[in-house]
Amino acid sequence: MKKGLICSLLINLILLGGLGYLVQRLGGIKFMIHRITAGGLAGVYENRKNLFEHLPLPKGSIIFLGDSITEYGQWEELINHPNVKNRGISGDTTWGLLRRLKGITAAQPKAIFLMIGINDFLFTDNKEIVENYTKIIQQIKSESPHSQLFIQSVLPVNATVKSTVFDNETILALNQSLQQIAKKEGLPYLNIHQQLLDDSGLLKAEYTADGVHINGSAYMIWKEIVTPHLKPLLSAL
Repeated sequence: MKKGLICSLLINLILLGGLGYLVQRLGGIKFMIHRITAGGLAGVYENRKNLFEHLPLPKGSIIFLGDSITEYGQWEELINHPNVKNRGISGDTTWGLLRRLKGITAAQPKAIFLMIGINDFLFTDNKEIVENYTKIIQQIKSESPHSQLFIQSVLPVNATVKSTVFDNETILALNQSLQQIAKKEGLPYLNIHQQLLDDSGLLKAEYTADGVHINGSAYMIWKEIVTPHLKPLLSAL
């Protein structure tokens, strides 16, 4: 009886160990949760990236660049100008952005409004995100030196609306790092994060249905924040 129990425990431990190894090989538990809840973003990402490669940007465009938070904002309509272009892709990370950045800089955009980094927390920590972010800035400066670059804060989340793998403590730490980078590089830092908080330091529940992505009311606040910076750019077009 004892021998059978011991054998059963050993088998279970081996199976658990094998499962843990497999999860780790596939990107870790956070990544697996993300892939399951997101329904598999890899195909969506590649399709949208490929679409952008077939849609050349007019020289002098104003580009909103980032992940799903950027993608879901109808920036062409929000700003109501044909030269404003949305280049957000759901699930994008700083690594992914570095892969497709040449397609952006090749157009020599008049301005880039950048928001990226939250998805990186599924794979890595603040240090590596900041390193990649610095590479993004340096590449833009090198390949499109006349583009005005605006660093936008990563937005807060609200896990009380719906459970999420992201947390505001790590987001706030990243934003502090981004603010320091912006200051060092002489770039404007737009703190959209601060304008969407409730009294508890969470993304206001009225601005989100899933705790992470924002609705139209929040996009209108975002628009108000960027408009003073957009007006002189648009008047010059």
